[in-house]
Formats: sequence, structure tokens, C-alpha cells
Amino acid sequence: MQILPRSIFFLLVTLLSLSTLAQSITVSGRVTSAEDGSSLPGVNVVEKGTQNGTVSDLEGHYQLSVRPEATLVFSFIGFK
Repeated sequence: MQILPRSIFFLLVTLLSLSTLAQSITVSGRVTSAEDGSSLPGVNVVEKGTQNGTVSDLEGHYQLSVRPEATLVFSFIGFK
């Protein structure tokens, strides 16, 4: 009888772990200038309403894990 409760416990733990993993997505991209399409390094990319963010690399690329419904805010000194 003890085997069945253990199996149910491990099944519940596994299901809870999977649901936690599904609560965020990875967003990636490249930030470029609208004027000439050149890469913009050092752009702040932040999930709106949080402190979760990153900075674009020398080629303008960024990668960030966010909630599926998140809005990204981009900011760069000298640009709006």
C-alpha cells in the first residue's frame, strides 16, 4: 500500500515542476537604428513593471526570460 502513495507524490511533484517551467519564455532579438539599420550596443531592455532586464551586446543582440504576457521597454541614452 505504501508504493501507491509514493507514486502519487512523485507524480504531483513532477506536474508542479513542469507548470513552474511553463511560466516564462525566452525572448531574444537585435536592436537596430531606425535611421540606417546599424546595431545599437548598450540598449537597456527591461520587462515593464519589473527589475528584470538586460543590455544589448556589441552587435545589438539581447536575450531575456519574461512572462508570456510581458511588455518590453527599450531605452538608450540619446534615443526615446
